Amino acid sequence: MAQLGLTDEDGLTQAWFVDQNGRLSGGAEAVNQSLRYCWWLRPFTYFYPLPGIRPLQDRIYRWVAENRYRLPGSTPQCALPPPNSKR
Repeated sequence: MAQLGLTDEDGLTQAWFVDQNGRLSGGAEAVNQSLRYCWWLRPFTYFYPLPGIRPLQDRIYRWVAENRYRLPGSTPQCALPPPNSKR
């Protein structure tokens, strides 16, 4: 993480993707980048750059990331510590 210029908090708050050129993407963009490597999911990634889709996916990603501990199949490790708490 540190080699990429990311903090521990960065790693706790969203997914990250590093492409072949070393470009860093976070959040919904990172998920879309990683899905391009799965042939049957790649077609879904073409929607991300379309007008209105990026903000919608970003908003959904943020909601899921903030509420992941409430989703089915989650574990206690999915919960984030309260802001300003020491880890």
